[in-house]
Amino acid sequence: MKIGLTILLLINFISIINAQENKGIITLYQNVTLEYASEKFIPENHKIETCKSEFGYKFICKIDGKIWFGGDIGMENPRNQLTKLVLKINSITVDLDISNMFNPSYDGGLSKKHFLFKKEGEFYKLYSFFSDGAGTYTVHWKILGNSSVREVISGNERFFYWQNERE
Repeated sequence: MKIGLTILLLINFISIINAQENKGIITLYQNVTLEYASEKFIPENHKIETCKSEFGYKFICKIDGKIWFGGDIGMENPRNQLTKLVLKINSITVDLDISNMFNPSYDGGLSKKHFLFKKEGEFYKLYSFFSDGAGTYTVHWKILGNSSVREVISGNERFFYWQNERE
């Protein structure tokens, strides 16, 4: 009986560790929240394309036909992918473009430290930083009402200037 119960608890623990989804709500300011979800990356569910570097080595260059962010040039698949990012400002809900965004963090979880939200004239701007320890990238969204556009998605250091503006 004890062995059966131990096995059952072990199976349950392993399924929690290998959870398919990581989700949460981050409060950026009073009446401003971000709801996010990330899922384990399952290579079989995606079309993965490789390219050759100028030095002749292969690397994953496209996932589902698009250049992807969240990894260094290499053959390692992403561990997780962002599947939902919804900004709520008072009663306004804005779905943010998260296409091609992988490995937002090592375990797929996010926190307030990943973001800067600010008002710029008539618009709001949301700046973000994603990294799993490698493949670091930043994303900037411009928001007006319940609409948004992803203005920047880049690993180029010149787009990380916003981090110096954080409190």
